[in-house]
Amino acid sequence: MNFVQPSRGKYGKFPIQLYIIMGSALIFSIGSSMAWPYLNIFLRERLDLPLRVTTLLISLRSVTGILASFFAGSFADRFGRRGLLLTSLFGGATYYFLMYSATTLWQFAVLMGTWGALDLFYSISSSAMVADLVSDADRIEAYSWLRMMSNSGFAIGPIVGGFLATKSYALIFYCASIGYLISFLISILTIKETFSRHLLPVEKIESKTKFADVFRDRTFISAIFFMSVIFMGASVVFNLLSLYSRETYGLRENQVSYVYSVNAILCVLLQLPALKISRRKHPLKTMIFSALFYMVGIGGYALFPNVLWFCFCMAILTIGEILMSPTMSALAARLSPSDARGRYMSILSLAHPFGYGIGPACAGYLYDVFYPQSIWIFGSICAMTAALGFCVLYRKNRHSIRLTEQG
Repeated sequence: MNFVQPSRGKYGKFPIQLYIIMGSALIFSIGSSMAWPYLNIFLRERLDLPLRVTTLLISLRSVTGILASFFAGSFADRFGRRGLLLTSLFGGATYYFLMYSATTLWQFAVLMGTWGALDLFYSISSSAMVADLVSDADRIEAYSWLRMMSNSGFAIGPIVGGFLATKSYALIFYCASIGYLISFLISILTIKETFSRHLLPVEKIESKTKFADVFRDRTFISAIFFMSVIFMGASVVFNLLSLYSRETYGLRENQVSYVYSVNAILCVLLQLPALKISRRKHPLKTMIFSALFYMVGIGGYALFPNVLWFCFCMAILTIGEILMSPTMSALAARLSPSDARGRYMSILSLAHPFGYGIGPACAGYLYDVFYPQSIWIFGSICAMTAALGFCVLYRKNRHSIRLTEQG
């Protein structure tokens, strides 16, 4: 039985509130994507430390995100989604405003550790809101549209950020802060709570699904683990490509910015065609192909030091991304009981910080100790390992009704 809270108004297929969430995501994603592609360059210059040290700050951000996801999921299922969403947006505005003022390792550690927790609040709360507002049959399309709006922002942000980086990093961080502040104001004025416990079916209220029950869902947990391994490889691209290009081949930020925009533009253009394909395929089979595209795209960066070639590699990787994200979001929503959607979404959100916490740290060590191109070999091996894992998982669950039924 699926719980979908009635909405006060609709435009087309989806509730109006879903479009507001999409618009908010577009605005703050423009701001955030001005900064994150160049964060390691900024940290390297500001702190003058080895890469294997500065990447530990990214790992710290991921660790706090993992810890916060457990609290956030339970909070969302007990008290609602709106508070978490607003806290995340206001936290983002504060984080980016303070980043340029930080000068020491401990100051960056406090800021990035705090933001690691608050950043996860948004993905958990917004994903749970989508599950509340949209029926099971339409969720994969809703998640695709939400991702398309975010990627529309990511198409703009890196280009603007690359240009601003040649002038001043202060402009990047302050613009990012403004983006989050605007999204916060829009959300606090228009977003309504979507979760109401008294609307849950009686049997769901009595069941009180626990986190332990989520971890007993072996198929779901295994899929999240292999998704994390993919993120370990992808994190090398999205965290270290700018620094690698600049220090190894002398490419400037405004040149590399186009590579990130290729990712976002293709996500927007190909998300709906990919949606039609993924709807016809078993979700775990889709994830096998996703991991293989990641493997080829990441490994390609080791071959030629050319911006056009980097764009081509990003295009291959992006196909894997647009197959993975809506498929896994819809899978989590489908497998979750209605009283535990926040907890399932919080476990889903663990994949990103887990992968991004381990991947850059390992790659930073390889970069410093061995040779720069080794980071791409590492990333490609991660994606290949995930592809093999999803193959095994698919063979075990090929005929599972839980993974294919539509509510």
